[in-house]
Amino acid sequence: MKKKMWNFWTRARPLLSAFWGWLGLYLDDLLLISAGVCFTAAAGRSFGCSAALAVAGACCLGYGVVVARSRRGGGG
Repeated sequence: MKKKMWNFWTRARPLLSAFWGWLGLYLDDLLLISAGVCFTAAAGRSFGCSAALAVAGACCLGYGVVVARSRRGGGG
């Protein structure tokens, strides 16, 4: 029984490390999107609809740049 358990963790370790990497990437994206939503809502409440649309566009542009850099490997 002990040998089978060791074999399971040996096989599962690469999958778990890939899972944690994927989860971290997902949470980073979620944090970036929620920050954009907060900035857009704050601009809408403070300065009106046109400011909210401008902030939303800037957030989408910034998110696009971040995604493009991550697909290239983050190089400068």
